[in-house]
Amino acid sequence: MDRSLESKTAVITGASHGLGRAIAEQLAALGAHTALIARRAEPLNQTAEAIRASGGAASVYPCDVSDAEQARATASAIEQAFGAVDILINNAGVPAPRSFEETDISDWDAVIGINLSGVFYLTRALWEALISAEAAYVINISGTAGLRGGGSPAYGGAKFGLTGLNYAIAQAGVEHNIRSTILYPGGMDTGWRGAPIGVLPRRETMDPQTVATMIAQLLTSPPEFVVNEAVLNPLAYPFM
Repeated sequence: MDRSLESKTAVITGASHGLGRAIAEQLAALGAHTALIARRAEPLNQTAEAIRASGGAASVYPCDVSDAEQARATASAIEQAFGAVDILINNAGVPAPRSFEETDISDWDAVIGINLSGVFYLTRALWEALISAEAAYVINISGTAGLRGGGSPAYGGAKFGLTGLNYAIAQAGVEHNIRSTILYPGGMDTGWRGAPIGVLPRRETMDPQTVATMIAQLLTSPPEFVVNEAVLNPLAYPFM
């Protein structure tokens, strides 16, 4: 059995469902102790229970990462429990289907708060714990909207901003051997925005478990190089 992440601590946001849950299950299967973050405790506990039932280790930290105080308190609790943090997966995000004219200030604040500010809040709060790991890895989950935008100013703005934030994290991490990668996944079979799961053929929508496997491959790659960014699309849609 591959236990390449044995003794590592992995923090995953948005871990209660979809890609976040798939990542948590994948990293736990490789031996990491997963620290699971999401706003709602009940589905987060379900993820943890599934991981433990499969022999993995999981701890639950309900937290709204868009709240800077909650992010700091959660980071402090994780650092007290584990000391160093080897892996941080910034996956939490919310959709924003509204057009420019439909988007009001509360829509903007909510989406920017979770999809962009929350990444900074938690990464900054965990920075010393990441440094303590001596060779940590941060992965920021964006989306193809981070490259081509879209009709939603809040969602496109957040994802474009995440690209700039990822570069800043990578630059700050160089002297501490902290790697940072931003991923731009296209359509995934996660039920995002109420889409039915398991309907489209696999070549038209990506299995989150398969995407999680690729993320695990990045995390277990040789520490002397980094994949700065990567675009992932279903086979039927090879171009942006």
